[in-house]
Formats: sequence, C-alpha cells, structure tokens
Amino acid sequence: MANDLELLIKLLPWLVANNGASLSEVAKHFDISEKHALELIGQLVVTGPSQAGGGLVDIDFEDSDSIFVSDAKALDRPVKLSEFEASALLGGLHYLEQFPNLVDAEIVAGLIQKIQQALPNADSAINVVTARISDDVNSVVSNAIESKLAIEIIYAGVTKEDVSVRKVDPVKIYSQDDFVHLKAWCQNSQAWRSFRMDRILEAKLSDVAVAIPADEEPTDAKREYLAAIELDKAYYGQLDQVDIVSFKEYMWHAVEVELRVYSRDWLVSMILASGGRVKAVRPPDLIEALVARASAWE
Repeated sequence: MANDLELLIKLLPWLVANNGASLSEVAKHFDISEKHALELIGQLVVTGPSQAGGGLVDIDFEDSDSIFVSDAKALDRPVKLSEFEASALLGGLHYLEQFPNLVDAEIVAGLIQKIQQALPNADSAINVVTARISDDVNSVVSNAIESKLAIEIIYAGVTKEDVSVRKVDPVKIYSQDDFVHLKAWCQNSQAWRSFRMDRILEAKLSDVAVAIPADEEPTDAKREYLAAIELDKAYYGQLDQVDIVSFKEYMWHAVEVELRVYSRDWLVSMILASGGRVKAVRPPDLIEALVARASAWE
C-alpha cells in the first residue's frame, strides 16, 4: 500500500478528473478506508502556493456523496519550479535520502538527479545532515524485522553516558519529529519501547524468534501525562518523544518546559539520566516518583 505522501500526490489530480466522486469511491480507488481518505482530503485543503490571500486548494467535501474540487491552484498540473523552489525541494529529497527504511532510495535518487539537471548551476551541492544512524545497526535491525528475530542492542539514553544493554523484539521502524525510531518489545523492562535509531550504538542479531505479547500496544496511544520541567537551554534539543505545550525562559539560561508524555515513568527515567541537567517542577506526583526511584538506588 502506498504511503500518505504518495497518496496525496496522486489524490488531487484524481479528484479533479473525477469531480463529484463520493468518499467511498475515493477509498475504493486508492485501497484505503473512508476515514483515511477523509483525513487525506483534509490535508489537501491546507496545501497550495500560498498560505494567505486565497492561495490554498479549495475542496467541498462536507457531503461524502459528492466531493468537488473548485480550485486546485494549478497543483493538478505539472509544476514549473523556480531555482529557489527547486533548491528547497532538493533539500527535502536529500533529507529523505537519509531514511532508507522509510522511502524508496532509487526513486528519491532519480528525482534528485532530474531536478539537479534542471538547475542553471548543475554542480551546486546541497547537503542535509540528520542524526547519523550506523549502517551496521540499520542493516541488523532491518534484517531482524524481516526475519522476525530478536536482537541485542547497546543503547545510549538521553545522555551518551547513560548506556545500557537490552534484548528487544523489533516490530517496525518509523519516523517522528525528525528522528527515526525503532518500536520494539523490550525484554529487559517487559514493556513496549521506542528507541531512537541514532542512539543505538551496536546491534547484534540473535537466532531467537521474537516473542511479542498478544496485547500489542495500541497504535493510537496518546501523550496524556502533563508535567513541567526545568532544564538548561543547551539541553532543550534533547527532548524527544514529548509534546511541548509551552516554555518559559529565565535570565540564568534555564528554560521551564511544560510538556505531555506517554508515561510518568519514562519522564522519571529521563530526568534521572540527565545527571542533574533536568529538574522536575510539577506535578507533585512526578517529584514523589523521582524521590522514590532515587531512594531505591541507595
């Protein structure tokens, strides 16, 4: 099945060619659910050459029996890119190129070559650097997912000093917040975990088949635990797997961040692993959990 980006690229021209089609027809043609089709159409209406002054695609889809594209903003026809637009698109493609597990590398390379040849300065180089993932780690994890075998990983937590050895049953690789993550059942903690791939220092394939619990973690799990922490500004970029609600800067280079996370236990682990660079502010039960966990180490 195509990913959402491929579907969005194909969806608008199809809707224009089949103006008035029903939601069920859209879902059937693209082999997706009606709910998914509606979500994609909702994304299309915030697409266009400009975010102001009537520059967005106009689609009438209040009635599921008839979806009309009244103004496609020429996005249903081949696009002529300016040099600036082509350069920006190249930057995005080079970014995608660094996620071989999530995109077809040959297609991305072909698009880069075609756009590069169309630029006046064909030798202009664009480099986009993401968090580096070891080729060996990438290969082992991909092989493990395909063969359904467990792996042993050496994992660096929030800090490079917080290194642990874990045996995990890998399930899938996904991208979120500019990082690539591995979703896996962690045998050490007997719980579902998401590991940032760039923090996996080493990975070793085993000959043991994965043993994933029947009650797999719901795909619609939400970050519902609300808390506030204080940290140094330089450490702000280390916050992953969180939803930032608000932040407040202090004069002494500290930041108070209000955030939502999946679980309080994860936040407790992150704070303790920071080596004092992150402090809990509220709620009281977070501070109590920190004290209890730290006291257990004594």
